[in-house]
This record gives sequence, C-alpha cells and structure tokens, in this order.
Amino acid sequence: MAVMARDEIPELRDLRDEYDRARDALMAAIHKHLDAGESNARIARSVDWSREYVARIRKERDAERGDQGDAGAGARG
Repeated sequence: MAVMARDEIPELRDLRDEYDRARDALMAAIHKHLDAGESNARIARSVDWSREYVARIRKERDAERGDQGDAGAGARG
C-alpha cells in the first residue's frame, strides 16, 4: 500500500490500492496459466486482452527466467 500524501483524496487512494492488488493477482494467475501451458489466445480471451499482449507477458517472463533459448515458445497462439 502506498503512503498517502497530504493532498490526496482518500477514496481515490483506496481504489487505486485495490486496483494494484487486483492487477497483481491477475498477473500472478496469468503466469500460473502460462506455466501450465495455456495458449496466449485462451488467456487473452479470458482477460479481454490481445494475444500479442499476452505473448509479451510470456516473453518477459521467459527472459526473466533466462528461457530465451526456445524462440518458438512466445509464438503460441
């Protein structure tokens, strides 16, 4: 949770904190399903994002793990 500045609106700060928690949970679930081998297309449909954006998430995750050896892994549709 972020520390609230003096001139912030408490309601908006609370909603932003809730949004951040929800986004963190969503990204963790996406990573879980990527790890389970789900396709970019199925994940994208489930969260109303593009396959390309999910592919980018997969590619960034793989790069963080050092799994760049398999160039085809990010192309799953």
